[in-house]
Amino acid sequence: MEHAVRLVRTLASALCIVLGALLIATWAASVAALDAIENGTVIEDATARAITTDLAQKALVDNGTTAVLDALADQGIDTDTPGIEGITRGIIESIVSSDAFVNVVHSQTKSIREQMVAALNGEGSGAISVSLDFSDQVNALLGEIPVIGDSLPQISVPGVPVQIMDEDTADTARTTWHWLHIAQQWFGWIGLALLAVGILVSFRKRWFLAKVSLAVGVMSGLIWLAMRALEPQTLAERLPGGGVSDAIVIEIVNHAKGTVATAMGYVALGAMIVSLVLFTLAARGRKGLSHEDLPHYRRSLHGAARLDGPRAVVRSREGRVGY
Repeated sequence: MEHAVRLVRTLASALCIVLGALLIATWAASVAALDAIENGTVIEDATARAITTDLAQKALVDNGTTAVLDALADQGIDTDTPGIEGITRGIIESIVSSDAFVNVVHSQTKSIREQMVAALNGEGSGAISVSLDFSDQVNALLGEIPVIGDSLPQISVPGVPVQIMDEDTADTARTTWHWLHIAQQWFGWIGLALLAVGILVSFRKRWFLAKVSLAVGVMSGLIWLAMRALEPQTLAERLPGGGVSDAIVIEIVNHAKGTVATAMGYVALGAMIVSLVLFTLAARGRKGLSHEDLPHYRRSLHGAARLDGPRAVVRSREGRVGY
């Protein structure tokens, strides 16, 4: 009976160590991923890539032309004048198709990141769009129009929206974002709670912290290996909420996975070093009897005396012999 209880407690402790280490490693990975997205240039780089597609270019030209015509009308210019719409459309097309237009995105880093994060954090659904402001570029080209360019007033063009995620992709991104925040907020605490239960039921507490460090190192190493070995598209197809192969999501995953891999590599290395030190200290401490070993030691002496029979010789500390 005692052996069965001990086996159950050992298995329960091992399970708590494995699950706790997995949750802690996942928590560390989620922190690294969110930091890369919220504080890095991942979103801006992905947006810059997205606006080069034909669909995005057409949307920018259409929406941009409408916004500029409205801004000109607000300045008292008759936008029904023949040719002015064509000229305006040509200006917008030259802006969004230029190589320098990518710099417009990067110059609005904070705004684009805030718009994207707000859309991911929001409770809404549907496609995700961001608004770009290229009033300066429009005013510069309007001033170059022959004859009337110098007389045109400076205009302020409202933000031109461009869709960067369709509805299905956006819903998957929101689900993944939601789970990343859950992992960041709760997985670390749940992992520590499991480890606390594990040490309470463990028989050999001397080795417990060393085993925990080793398990965290192994789990972190597995995440590091996954980030290094798997392609961005493979990771994107396994996102919570339904995998996607959308170009902008793959771009975000491609940028974030490098940061996660680096972070998990450091965590794995640090945990392995700590586990080596703890195993060494625990092994040295084994030379003496700990309080957890005394009951087993006493039972072994008692069993040996019974095997020797009633004439067993027991030598005391004083060197006396009893029968």
